[in-house]
Amino acid sequence: MSWRFILLELGFLSVAASLGIAQAGGPAVGGPGSLPSGITALAPSPPTGPRPDLEAVTRGDDLYTRLNCTACHGASGLGGPGGAPDLTKSALAMAADSGRSLARFLQVGRPDKGMPPVATPLTDQQAADLSAKLRSLGFGAAASQSARGSAGRAQLPAALAGQQLSILVGNAAEGKKYFNGPIGKCATCHAIEDGQSSSAANLAHIASKYPDPKTLQNNMVLNRGLGWSPRRSKDITATITFANGRRVSGYLTSVSDFKVVIRDENGTESVIPRSDGEPKVALRDRLQHHLDLLDRYQDDDIHNLTAYLATLK
Repeated sequence: MSWRFILLELGFLSVAASLGIAQAGGPAVGGPGSLPSGITALAPSPPTGPRPDLEAVTRGDDLYTRLNCTACHGASGLGGPGGAPDLTKSALAMAADSGRSLARFLQVGRPDKGMPPVATPLTDQQAADLSAKLRSLGFGAAASQSARGSAGRAQLPAALAGQQLSILVGNAAEGKKYFNGPIGKCATCHAIEDGQSSSAANLAHIASKYPDPKTLQNNMVLNRGLGWSPRRSKDITATITFANGRRVSGYLTSVSDFKVVIRDENGTESVIPRSDGEPKVALRDRLQHHLDLLDRYQDDDIHNLTAYLATLK
């Protein structure tokens, strides 16, 4: 089994579903503007209730696209590294109630999670169609999981079923070599001793900060997905150089042929117009090496690095 598949499986489980209900009969929703109780409840796989009508699924597919659900949750509803949840595991998204709970939730949204409420409340027909679309994704995910199990790739032996299995299967000594070596270059930026300064985070006691090896591994392997934006981080610095030689810099919010938007440490934004490529903009991503490593990691590298970092308690 490849590390990429493991990370996807663990990542989906770790974020869980930020949509959900406490009972199969539908969530208890409070007053206007309130979230359903049991919002993180998980759905069974496959979803309960009948399979959705194909014509409703087709109409719901168009609505799923127009509401821009794909941008964060993906075409298959499985979420993304940016934090968008796996809708096929969400009890609210999979509820067999003709979309009533879903429609009420969408009027509230999760602005704190980057999901605004819908501009116009869904009609009963739209809610039913969108629910049919989401439930079709749930049935599809269940069928894919069953197929993987039948092929022997994701199915555990009966003796191991239900157990909490450790992912610490790598060689810590080899992981340390990779950490300090010419490919990983982790030690170039990360210190591992208390009080030692470094250009990136000091990883002393990182295993105590993330005692769950799955969480430790997921935080180690960076991967930006559809939900990521520079405006929500301080990863990318923009340096703007004017024709007269003057330079300004700040954290990047956005850049285009027409303007560049930067912000300072306090979040105050500056909008600088651009025309014909002027002023020049140079971007520096502090995590670029992590992104470059994604194409170079081998399975053993991931396992060994995780095993090594797990010793830094």
